[in-house]
Amino acid sequence: MNAKKIPRTLELVRGDATLGTIDVKPGEADFPWFSGAFHPLPAFEAVRGLFERELQLLRDNADDDDGQWDDWEEVHAQLHDPGVRLQSADRSFEAGGILIHIDGAEAWWRGEPQ
Repeated sequence: MNAKKIPRTLELVRGDATLGTIDVKPGEADFPWFSGAFHPLPAFEAVRGLFERELQLLRDNADDDDGQWDDWEEVHAQLHDPGVRLQSADRSFEAGGILIHIDGAEAWWRGEPQ
């Protein structure tokens, strides 16, 4: 994902539901990761617990335990099975196949624009 091509505001979409918007923080990217301020919409409430569980499993696996990775992959699949993408409101920019984490009002992700 090229930082120069990323719009200042992105929509986080899962399936057909827009979960929220992200105000991209230019200059704070730790390539290949990007970050921004997350603003949830009502549809986010249905998956808030999955995002929280995904991040907790990731943080708890400091020892790189294969069994814990299996648990993380299961939650990740639940989140991503309907398809998760970032897009601009006008859809001139879209990135699917992203890996995204949300912690309160902070989001960080990596992926490729399509």
